[in-house]
Amino acid sequence: MQEYPNIIADYKDWPITQFYSDRERVVKKLANSTMEYLMEHHEGELLSLLNQTIYAEKLRTKTEPLKVDPPKENNYWKKMEVDLATELLSGAESMKAVEERLRKIVNRYSEEITGDFQPKTFQFARKALTRFFSALYNPFFVKGGGPMWGSKETLLDKFRIEGPMDHIRELFDKGTVLILPTHFSNLDSILIGYAIEMLTGMPAYSYGAGLNLYDYELMAYYMSRLGAYKVDRRKKNPIYAQCIRQFSTISIQEGMNSIFFPGGTRSRNGQIEQKVKLGLLSTLIDAQNEFYLRNFDKKIIIVPLVISYHFVLEAGSLIEQHLKRVGKENYLAQRKPKKTYMKNIRFLNRLMKSDSSVTLSFGEPIDIFGNPLDRDANSIKNDKPIDIKGYFLSDGKMTFDKQRNMVYTRHLGGEIVKSFYKENIVLSSHLVAYVGFQMFKKKYANIDLFNLLNLPKDYLDFELHHFLETLDYLRDKLIEREQAGEIKLSDEVRSYNAKSLIEDAIKNLNVYHFYKPIGIKSGKVYSEDYRLLYYYHNRLEGYDLDKHVKVAAMKSFKLSPIAY
Repeated sequence: MQEYPNIIADYKDWPITQFYSDRERVVKKLANSTMEYLMEHHEGELLSLLNQTIYAEKLRTKTEPLKVDPPKENNYWKKMEVDLATELLSGAESMKAVEERLRKIVNRYSEEITGDFQPKTFQFARKALTRFFSALYNPFFVKGGGPMWGSKETLLDKFRIEGPMDHIRELFDKGTVLILPTHFSNLDSILIGYAIEMLTGMPAYSYGAGLNLYDYELMAYYMSRLGAYKVDRRKKNPIYAQCIRQFSTISIQEGMNSIFFPGGTRSRNGQIEQKVKLGLLSTLIDAQNEFYLRNFDKKIIIVPLVISYHFVLEAGSLIEQHLKRVGKENYLAQRKPKKTYMKNIRFLNRLMKSDSSVTLSFGEPIDIFGNPLDRDANSIKNDKPIDIKGYFLSDGKMTFDKQRNMVYTRHLGGEIVKSFYKENIVLSSHLVAYVGFQMFKKKYANIDLFNLLNLPKDYLDFELHHFLETLDYLRDKLIEREQAGEIKLSDEVRSYNAKSLIEDAIKNLNVYHFYKPIGIKSGKVYSEDYRLLYYYHNRLEGYDLDKHVKVAAMKSFKLSPIAY
């Protein structure tokens, strides 16, 4: 893996260091800008916003508590409700009472959201993460008799960086660069941040981290000092949502480079995002608009990123959450076989022998309208440079139009999704899982998804030669798609024969999961966990590939009794 030289050598000169050099200033600016926005855009609605927020927060503290929450938080919101009602009933000037309570809430949220960045902590964490990722993505004993943690050099070979990295690096000082990745695991933020700084030579990026991660004291200590800002997805109220949007806008305007997950949360079903969250995405459009209103000719540079793992640590719990949500009463919760001592030993043995890798596929840099950028950050359309300022003009004047900007936001969302599907790199595990589940699904075509997933494990039992033929045929179709620029393939998918391809997939998929998503035994392909097979299969959903998998459907069959 090629390492790039640092763009900015001194930590003190990094954008993230400068942004957080006075954290108190950032907190105050966030609180003030949020208050200004609420007063300007919700005049006459402030009491309603306040009541909505207090009600939602009281409900949250009862139903979704976290250890990281402030002590007696439910009492705080109850007191807020009582004090507000008392002041209004006592004849206090209603607008003043509402504004005071609103200011307290906004200050509370601003302090919680704003992160921090400590260069010394960053340097220490980088060493610790090298050990952690070495353990996760390297064999227990590396070739040559190395230690269990491996080495930095061995680890770097496990990261595969694809895409126009030279182009992205050249644009770093020509605007605010935002990395917009797909989102599959809680590891994403840390792993992407680590890889960007260690491998691409770009300074550290800020990123949003779910507040649930701060429940773990060690994790909380480091993340709160490494530029992460907190995002509490339990807080579904308008005041908190506006605080988050304002933080995004401020950080962009002040030039802090950020990792921004447009999907909002991890993909529960393993599929690449088909839609993105428009709320936070709109801050990119609004920030560019604000630049031009201030005669500040600075470009917001967007780099889509697709992250690809052979295995996802949380795959089992994520697919369970997805199936429970979409299946409701039709879904039967998974009944897992009891783990035995010997199975635990075999599991640890597989994990320690892992030599899996992770791939980061960077897309072409684009502006906020999805236009590609040249080396000088000029927007290009129909092979000609264009000035995107014109998109914000009305009757020849620069204006801020929320409704117009939301139209632009929806367009940008569509362009990001297109880039995700184009830059998606198919790993052997994705392709083999797709073929396995599609053959399974078509064999039992008269069964719906939820009954299919609850079939006994011996119902997926295809002859290996039939599986390999299907795998070979589908791989050829994917090569055609890659040549047309619709998708990307890993070197293994492109060059291995079908037998080597399934062996590579099994080696990588089964190294982490206790029950094998797919395996080979006695000349047949089988699965011990249809849900995991379905999860990894979903990575190739959305490409209309199912028509290339041919399996005769069983007209009738008899289910074996299921042991409870």
